[in-house]
Amino acid sequence: MFRQYLEKLVNNVEGGKAAMIMEFDGIEVESYLNNGLDITTIGIEFSQILAHAKRTAQILEAGELEEMVVKTEDLLLAFRVINSDYFVVVALDRDGNYGKARFLLRVEAARLVEEL
Repeated sequence: MFRQYLEKLVNNVEGGKAAMIMEFDGIEVESYLNNGLDITTIGIEFSQILAHAKRTAQILEAGELEEMVVKTEDLLLAFRVINSDYFVVVALDRDGNYGKARFLLRVEAARLVEEL
């Protein structure tokens, strides 16, 4: 059911490598890969960072966390909060099309809210 959304995120963005829906506690719901990238481990490790950022935003009364990006030497990871329990992440090549990925994350996350 969720795989079609993830495929769209990866295959319709230049540099797309993988995408995943995960619970904030690190449990994978669904993933899609078009190469050997270990998106599950990435999601597990970053889920704690996202959960911490989410709590910090609430404590500071800065509003709800919506998205976060991490750019490394090799990857660009774009995270989008779906609801209070789930987030979606798309991994791109470092020079991938972040603008389009961000747009599709926003659009697809809105659709995923209805599915979850």
